[in-house]
Parts: sequence; structure tokens; C-alpha cells
Amino acid sequence: MHTHFRVAIMLLTMSVATPTIAQTPATIVDSAQQTARDTEKLTILQAELTEQKQIAANLQQNRAVQLASGDKTELDRTEFRLEEVSNNIAQLQQEIDLVQGKTKAFKTVIVKPVYPPKPDDMKTAKNGQPEPISTAGPWWDLYNRHSAAAK
Repeated sequence: MHTHFRVAIMLLTMSVATPTIAQTPATIVDSAQQTARDTEKLTILQAELTEQKQIAANLQQNRAVQLASGDKTELDRTEFRLEEVSNNIAQLQQEIDLVQGKTKAFKTVIVKPVYPPKPDDMKTAKNGQPEPISTAGPWWDLYNRHSAAAK
């Protein structure tokens, strides 16, 4: 009985210590099938783009009515949703351009570094100690959109 237990432990140890390599089957898609997939993807993306453009048009109409009525709360919600839909449209158009193989499909992102303030950029606080002038926005504002809008 004790021998069977040792053999079982050794087999378990070997099975755990032996790496298993999964063999994934090589899938080759012929050009006709890939073309069909690309066409289907393009059709889905264009349908989604059309839907988002229709939503944007409806939101524009709602925005005009809310501007005329002076409903600030609903206007803010509509403008927020309109910005969201506009971003969706831009992303869908970019994806469509990628599927179609257009060269201008990639958007360039410019990142500007934020340097610490120089000593002469310091202002004096109430306690007499220098206080840095913040050039960066809040931690959640990665692109300094709110601080740029405030200036």
C-alpha cells in the first residue's frame, strides 16, 4: 500500500512539473474567405456609422429645441451625449478607413511634457512660503482640456 502511494505521488509530481505545450492547429484562410470577412466587417461598420450619424442628427435637433427653450440641464446632457456620439463617429470612420486600407487611417497624438515650475514662477502663499503655480490640470484630465478652457 505504501508503495502505491509513492508511485502516485511521483506520477503527480511528474505531471505537474512537465510543461504541456498546446498545439494550436494552423488555420489558413484563403483569400476569398478573407475578402468575404472584410466585406462583412465593412458592412457592419458602415451600418453602425449610419446609425450613429442618425443619432447625432436627432441630438442636434434636440439641442436646437433646448437652446430655444433655455433648458440648461437637458442641454448639458444633450451636449455631453452629442460629444460622445461624435467620438463614436470618428472612431468608426477610422476603423472603416483601416479596413479599406487608407493610409491616413491613423491619428497622430501629440503629447506635451509638463515640466516642474522654475523658482521665479513661484508665488508667495499666505504663510510666506513660495507656492508653485500649477501648469498641469487635475489628475483625471490627461490632456489638460479643462485647464486650457479656463484660460
